[in-house]
Amino acid sequence: MFIPFDKSSNVFNTKPFITEEVRFNLMHRIRESDDPILIKSENGKVIIAQSSPHHPAWIWTDKDVEEQEYKELADGFYNLFKEQDSLEFVAKPEITEFLANNYAKRKNITWKISMCMESYYCPNINFPMHVSGSISKPSLEDVEIISEFFGGFIQDCFGISTTADKQFKAARSYILSDNFYVWKNGNEIVSMANIAHRSPRHGRINEVYTPQSHRKKGYAGALVSELSKIIYNENKIPMLYTDLSNPASNKAYKNVGFVECGIVNQISFKA
Repeated sequence: MFIPFDKSSNVFNTKPFITEEVRFNLMHRIRESDDPILIKSENGKVIIAQSSPHHPAWIWTDKDVEEQEYKELADGFYNLFKEQDSLEFVAKPEITEFLANNYAKRKNITWKISMCMESYYCPNINFPMHVSGSISKPSLEDVEIISEFFGGFIQDCFGISTTADKQFKAARSYILSDNFYVWKNGNEIVSMANIAHRSPRHGRINEVYTPQSHRKKGYAGALVSELSKIIYNENKIPMLYTDLSNPASNKAYKNVGFVECGIVNQISFKA
């Protein structure tokens, strides 16, 4: 049986969840959203969280989930989301396949893996050597170049074509935040990155992007290292997610000290 829980619940501070917290760190951010779906099994071995029907549901399962509990999860998952017009969810690979098959069969639809992500945390920073430039905070004078960077980031990550004009508002908002940084080589902005969220024990980095003309020069790794230093100074541990279809970025993060913590798959359904 599944029951709702409140944002103030201690459910994300139990030992089983904390052991896999990096892998499921985004669930902390979901809990903080305005009106999230927050559901757990009575024994606490399954947690389901979704910020809104427009965003993926995240599903954490304890390593010790038993066969009967799998069936209860499948039924609970179906009943929870059967009325949503569209659905994406994220879970461990073995869980995603099981839930996707069950849900798709009952809805008479198909499914696919839309993204395969590796989670990383950084126990020790390896600052890259001999990288030209330094970390900097952009100004509103840089909004056009940051808008172009966001367009490139969206194309690389999601395969969606957009324009700098469409990203202008987002770029301006990020520039005005306290968490967005760039790497400058001389007076030229060559890479960007953001501290997206701080959970009780971690700081999550995202929006890491370097345009094609500046890649393979160590800029992104150097910038992520500096952001990791900021997070460490707040007594938190840096973490991030990567798309496994981009081996270059995964290698770059490993080079500066990030360690793999487990894969999660994102599933999309189609009628």
